[in-house]
Amino acid sequence: MRRRLACFAFVAALVSTVTAMSAGASSTQARPPGSPDLAAMSLAVTDFPTGARVVRQRYVRDPDYLATYERELSLGGTRFGRSSLFFVFTELSVDRSLARMTTLFASINRLMRTKRFRDALATEIARQADVAPGAVVIGRPRTPRIGNGSIAFPIRVRAPGISLQMVTTLTRVDRVLGSILIVSVPGRRLFAADVDRLTRVAAERMRAGLVPASTGPPLVTGTLSPGATVTTTSGTWSGDQVAFTYQWERCTDAATGCSPIPGATMPTYTLTNGDLASTVRVTVSGRNRLGAGTSTSATTAVVAGPAGSPTVTAAPLIQGVVGPGATLTATTGTWTGTPASFAYQWRRCNATTGSCVDIAEAISSTYTLMPADSGSVLRVLVVATNVSGSGGALTAPSATAP
Repeated sequence: MRRRLACFAFVAALVSTVTAMSAGASSTQARPPGSPDLAAMSLAVTDFPTGARVVRQRYVRDPDYLATYERELSLGGTRFGRSSLFFVFTELSVDRSLARMTTLFASINRLMRTKRFRDALATEIARQADVAPGAVVIGRPRTPRIGNGSIAFPIRVRAPGISLQMVTTLTRVDRVLGSILIVSVPGRRLFAADVDRLTRVAAERMRAGLVPASTGPPLVTGTLSPGATVTTTSGTWSGDQVAFTYQWERCTDAATGCSPIPGATMPTYTLTNGDLASTVRVTVSGRNRLGAGTSTSATTAVVAGPAGSPTVTAAPLIQGVVGPGATLTATTGTWTGTPASFAYQWRRCNATTGSCVDIAEAISSTYTLMPADSGSVLRVLVVATNVSGSGGALTAPSATAP
């Protein structure tokens, strides 16, 4: 028991000197604005076989970083590969820019390769842990190919009542630096393959937490009438420094057959007569240096004309035999509101998905089939207008063009 208590005391001292990478770290705090979710990116109990438990976890305020998160795990002899692990301390720090973090990691890498620096660090660890000078030895580092750069260096301690093997790994993934202090069961060996395996798990968690991923869809709000402007949110996302782009889509019927609306790539979209009798939705793409993801809103209700505008009571029809070079005719349908005029837009639609695109200049009541229509079905948007505004109706799809 005395030996184990001595090991705990030594590990606590080691954590305070080796893995507190910034001297200015102070009180706990919540996740700072602008920081990725470091807590979700940290090594977790589930990354180990049974027996691991979290001793402490917290964000710390560190003036050198945008955010820093620490987690300590007690393993009490849990086997990980061929190694028996006693304690794991992990820390994640996110810098304000990729350039700063890249420079910092390169500097640490250079320092750890100098024997003078390793000896000075070992002396400081020994002083903090209250063991004799020379009891702590930091070995030459290895550089496993993990993340955007990684360095692993062994730490050996031999003192009365204490015999430990430890390894500290530093891994950079984009602008996040992860450090892991792995402590073996006293008197047991730490194997490099197990250290690298655990470091890869940590790097995968870091990367997964940085790549954009949707956690909640965008929402569309606004009046669904021509001339009105609808607005979207970006939705909620995990990831880091995510930039968003937008693409509004028009959907035939209630929620199917959606096609991008040309030029509608802003967070707001002003509805037009072309959206009548259809629904709209928006797809938001989130992107950063590590990857991209998309999230699509629910479709809106059907876009309709303002109060008093014509309302269809019998849908328009496409008349004629669908065949090569045939001319088809769209009827107006039947309307309330006494329409003063009608406009037409023929659309070429995918026979399977139902998505449609406007056929350029096909805006009269008749349309002559073209070779480009082969394999597609046709629909017509009929827009009826009176003094109050415009209402619209879509024909049912035609037969598939040969």
